[in-house]
Amino acid sequence: MKITDALCLAYCVLQLFYVLIFGMALEYRSKILLIYLGCMVFSIACILIRRQISNPVVVFFTTLYPIILFIPFYEVSGYQIHTLFPQFFDSYVLAIESLVFPVHPTIWLQKFFQPFVVEWMMFCYTAYLFLLPITTGWLYVTGRKTESEHLLLSLSITFFICYLLFSFFPVEGPRFTLAAQYSVPLKGYFFRALAEQLEATAMLHGGAFPSAHCAAATVMLLLSYKYDRRLFAWVAPIIITLYISTVYGRFHYPLDVAAGILVGIVGIRLSYPLLLIWERILGSARQKIPGRLKSDSRVPS
Repeated sequence: MKITDALCLAYCVLQLFYVLIFGMALEYRSKILLIYLGCMVFSIACILIRRQISNPVVVFFTTLYPIILFIPFYEVSGYQIHTLFPQFFDSYVLAIESLVFPVHPTIWLQKFFQPFVVEWMMFCYTAYLFLLPITTGWLYVTGRKTESEHLLLSLSITFFICYLLFSFFPVEGPRFTLAAQYSVPLKGYFFRALAEQLEATAMLHGGAFPSAHCAAATVMLLLSYKYDRRLFAWVAPIIITLYISTVYGRFHYPLDVAAGILVGIVGIRLSYPLLLIWERILGSARQKIPGRLKSDSRVPS
């Protein structure tokens, strides 16, 4: 079992207890519990398949499978937004931002709404979905499996922190709270239409703080710089634009972006002690099994 396997299972167990204890009033409580149980079954299946089948393609997909689970984990967190609080806390975010911005940035940026600018912003915003498998997969297939798994671990920690914070501090986002103050529509082309479709069908109502987009993007930006400068050169322009696009597209407040960047950094920093603890657990287990070879795995530094 890999550390990302253990983390996914631990997250499911944590959420099951969280919903069972604090989610008595949730409308879709049974559905939430079934989704987490299903994710646990999927994780265990991937672990067992990886142990039984040594085909490189199978091992690749059953190692990086948490990227697939990020989708149901994100979606189900939307059902949990009001686990602890029945209201949203946008007023607090706006009060803090009013101390810095005389005009809210999402309103001020309307003067820069041009179809081609909107299109580039929406491309970078939606490209985030593809960057997750591209960055982890690229490191894996180019022979840096340890680095790929470290990136995946850091992403997992980061996403799980975000998903938990959604219900600890529910925030709608400016596209809801400031909708009446927008006078210029976002007009673009293909990627604007794609972002609109994602907004209507997949985005959470209440999962704005922190920005999971910016949190995961920060992890990919920093670790691609650390492990592969060519990869970094490709993803950096997209990720830097993504930070701006989250506000430009009215999806997030600047405070959401700042919090997301901070969570991404925390996710990376937490990965190192978790890796050391995991190595100690594995080392202790191997000592109890006579004849078991020592692992040559290394902790990324």
